[in-house]
Amino acid sequence: MPTPPANDLAKIQEEYEQMLGALQSIQLATVDAAGKPTASYSPAVLDENRNVYIYVSEIADHTENLLETGKASFMIIEDESAAHQIFARKRISFSAQASTIERGTPAWEAMLGRFEEKFGRVVKHLKDMEDFHLIRLEPANGRLVLGFGRAYSISADLSEVEHLKGLNGKGHRSAKS
Repeated sequence: MPTPPANDLAKIQEEYEQMLGALQSIQLATVDAAGKPTASYSPAVLDENRNVYIYVSEIADHTENLLETGKASFMIIEDESAAHQIFARKRISFSAQASTIERGTPAWEAMLGRFEEKFGRVVKHLKDMEDFHLIRLEPANGRLVLGFGRAYSISADLSEVEHLKGLNGKGHRSAKS
């Protein structure tokens, strides 16, 4: 699949960074040990390596699934009210490996500090909840969709960007053609 030209790459990078900069929450997909899927969401923060962190309760199915399997997929998606076209909402999705950050470690403290900066006082209350776990989602292969005909296979750092043209390499086509 072709890599976009350099001027297109700059625009793709800019739109990608804008979406990451606006991150408040992610849509989350997990599976249990038997492969039963669960869809959910969680507030989230990023680190400098573009890992996503969520702070989630054991009460939620997705937490049990993440602790059990370490498998996840997540999506950052444009708000419906801001979308120019509902069929082509801007979005980023990644498969990810989940790992737990141990409570009380410097890494845990640093990331909970980011949560507190971003989401305010509620995090002070949640910090003391022992059923909550800080989970890092390390992105692997992903997709970036910026509109019709603007879908890309990407790496988290955008060192790899390939324009997608569909299974047959022809992109969208009409049944009337």
